[in-house]
Amino acid sequence: MPYNPNPNRIFHNHKIKCIDFLLLSMLENPGQSQRFHTRRLHLWQHNTEDHHSGGTNIAYFNNRKYYRDILFTDVSRKTVEYDSYFGTKMKSRNSQMHLTIPGFNRANKLRIKLGLPEISWDSAGHPFSCKI
Repeated sequence: MPYNPNPNRIFHNHKIKCIDFLLLSMLENPGQSQRFHTRRLHLWQHNTEDHHSGGTNIAYFNNRKYYRDILFTDVSRKTVEYDSYFGTKMKSRNSQMHLTIPGFNRANKLRIKLGLPEISWDSAGHPFSCKI
């Protein structure tokens, strides 16, 4: 299948953006890693496995201005030390991506648009969704 440079794709007879597909993926698979979601996105876009081990489309997870910590966040524990230019820092071994409330609402609006049932916040699997 030839590469389609159009960032909008057809899903259930509707055009959706790549970020919307990622939000749907995170809503349906909470707690999975960034790599899991980028592999699914690549498979949806190109109908083939990602040969870069999920590294394609990783920019969605690095963009803190529009997406990361606004629509979704990583809730995994930072237990691995690594050296950077600014000194020793901590990072997680693998990420656990969950939607924030704005990302959750956007994904649910998209599910309704696609004719899929809405998912409640309490059953979404987010660590902060439980009532304390």
